[in-house]
Amino acid sequence: MLAEILEIIFNTISPIFLVIGVAALVDRRFQPDPQGLSRLVIYVFTPALVLDGLANSDVGGDEAVQLITVSVVMMIAVAGIAYGVTRLLGFERMQASAFILAATMINAGNYGYPLNEFAFGPAGAERAIIFFVGTVVMSNTLGVYLASLGSASARQALVNVFIVPLPYAAVLGLGINVTGTEMPVPIARAVAVLSDAAIPGMLMVLGIQLSRTKLDRGRLRPVLAAAGMRLLVGPLVAVVLVLVLGMSGTTRQVAIVQSAMPTAVLSGVLATEFGSDAEFVTSTILASTLLSIATLSVLLAILM
Repeated sequence: MLAEILEIIFNTISPIFLVIGVAALVDRRFQPDPQGLSRLVIYVFTPALVLDGLANSDVGGDEAVQLITVSVVMMIAVAGIAYGVTRLLGFERMQASAFILAATMINAGNYGYPLNEFAFGPAGAERAIIFFVGTVVMSNTLGVYLASLGSASARQALVNVFIVPLPYAAVLGLGINVTGTEMPVPIARAVAVLSDAAIPGMLMVLGIQLSRTKLDRGRLRPVLAAAGMRLLVGPLVAVVLVLVLGMSGTTRQVAIVQSAMPTAVLSGVLATEFGSDAEFVTSTILASTLLSIATLSVLLAILM
């Protein structure tokens, strides 16, 4: 078991952290503005990845529905459990908002997509994209609402759902797949080239943002509690859901692994934008990402 875990760390997880490390070194040396790269990832590379992946996906409709169901229900369930924890611990409004947000939001894109591709191959990548689409919708609805609980109104914030192009790319990709339509060759090749930039772009953004994150040592216990909920409670809820839905094979594996991803970098952006406790959220992003080396290695050893 130990040898298998070490092999997973070396072959599956370490490539991701090597790229993150390169990004951190580049940030320390050149201090680039991450906003430009982040916008390219959000508005160009990731929509191209989703469009290309869904348009050419061999995943059946039933499996796609199952993956999206797990992503949505799991995130709602974790948010509910986290809310109960904040009530029990007597957190004030802003810290409760940050705790629930950090425990709920999943890094299924920057981290989850490449990890599932490395672990399960092209079949894992196809399913990871579908799960990712579900988390994006939830991040731009539930995530915005949770961040807004800290101080701001959620109504205006939800306008962001209609600005981000990824949902439109998902609908277009599914439409092309279902109808059997083929994109014109120049467009298909351009989309494929842009989609190839998504993974390195995602990991570079993640590395730059993590290099600028400091751990809030004064609130280490609640930070670790939020990280633990994200890394442990999420996959436990997913296990129950995959059993209820009768999922099997790679689809089941991807659903559980994606549910065990660390806190999404987007949660820090949402916390800053909508008045939650951004310092707490970014500390949880850093803590959960580092701890995920151990938790995901064990989980993959069990599932593979």
